[in-house]
Amino acid sequence: MGISHTTVAEAKELYDLHKDRFDRTNIEQLEIFAHTVRKELRAKTIPRDDKTVHVYRDGDLMTMGYIGFGDFATSVHGDDKYIVCARGIENMKYCEHSDQHNMRMALKMDTAVKHAKRSLQSYSIHEYATVLAKGVKSEVQASVRAIKDKCDEAVAVVGLDARSYGTAKKARDRLLAEMRSMIRAGHTFNDKELDADIRTMFALTEDRKLFSEVIPMQFIHVNERYGQQVVNCARLKDITAWRSEVEHVHTLRPDEVPEDIQHGCAALSICEDGQFVDGVGYRVNDHTFYLYV
Repeated sequence: MGISHTTVAEAKELYDLHKDRFDRTNIEQLEIFAHTVRKELRAKTIPRDDKTVHVYRDGDLMTMGYIGFGDFATSVHGDDKYIVCARGIENMKYCEHSDQHNMRMALKMDTAVKHAKRSLQSYSIHEYATVLAKGVKSEVQASVRAIKDKCDEAVAVVGLDARSYGTAKKARDRLLAEMRSMIRAGHTFNDKELDADIRTMFALTEDRKLFSEVIPMQFIHVNERYGQQVVNCARLKDITAWRSEVEHVHTLRPDEVPEDIQHGCAALSICEDGQFVDGVGYRVNDHTFYLYV
C-alpha cells in the first residue's frame, strides 16, 4: 500500500510549520471541492500541500485520506483533475508503492465527491492498533537488543561464552542450569565477587518476558461514544512481527477496565508523546497507549 497513514496530530503539525505558504495558496476548484466534502461527510480538512488537503473527523486519531485538484499523473501529464486518495482505493494502473495506487481521479467534481463519500472512512480500532504499531515495534526491538546485550555481558563476567552455539552452547546451558539450582537451594560460592556476579547474571536472565520470541501487547484507545467515555482495547499477538496480528478487539466502560491496564496507562500518562518505557509500554498520545501484556 502506497498511501501513508497520517495522524491528525501530524497533519496539524505540518500545517503549523507551513501555515504562511498554505494560506497563500488559493486554488478555487480545491476550495469548492473541500467545502463540499466537508459538508457531505460532516468532516474537516487541513492543508497537506499546495494541491491537496487531509480529511478527518473530530475525535479521529488518523486522517481518513486526502483530496486534491491538479495534475497527479506520473507518466503522461494532462488536464488537472479532482482526486481522492484513501486506503480503501486500489488503482491497478499504478504500482502499489505510489500514492496514485490508492487514488481515484475524476474530471468532474460531482464524481470525485461520490468517490470521497465511498472511500473516505474513519479507521477502526483494529486498524489503529496495526498502523501505529510500527513505531512501537522499533522501540521494543531496541529494548530487546539492549537487554540481551546486558545479559551477554553478565554471562561473560562470570567466565562463560554468551555467544556460544552447538555443542559449546549445550555445555554452557547445562552448567548454567546447575548453577541456578545451587543458588535456588541456598548455596553461596566461596568467591564473594563471583557469587555476586552469578546472582546478577541470573537476575538479568531470569525474566525472559521482554525478550521472548513472541511479545504480545495491548493497544488502548480512550475516546467518546454517544457522549460517554469508552476504552477500546485490541490485543496484538506479537508486536515484533512483520505484520502485527490482532487477536481480540473489545470495548469497555471506564469502571470495567482491569487494574493492570489502569496502572499502565497512569504510568504512561506522565510521559511525552512517542515515549517508550521498558516493562510498561509506549505512549502515542494522552489517550492512546500500547501496554505490555
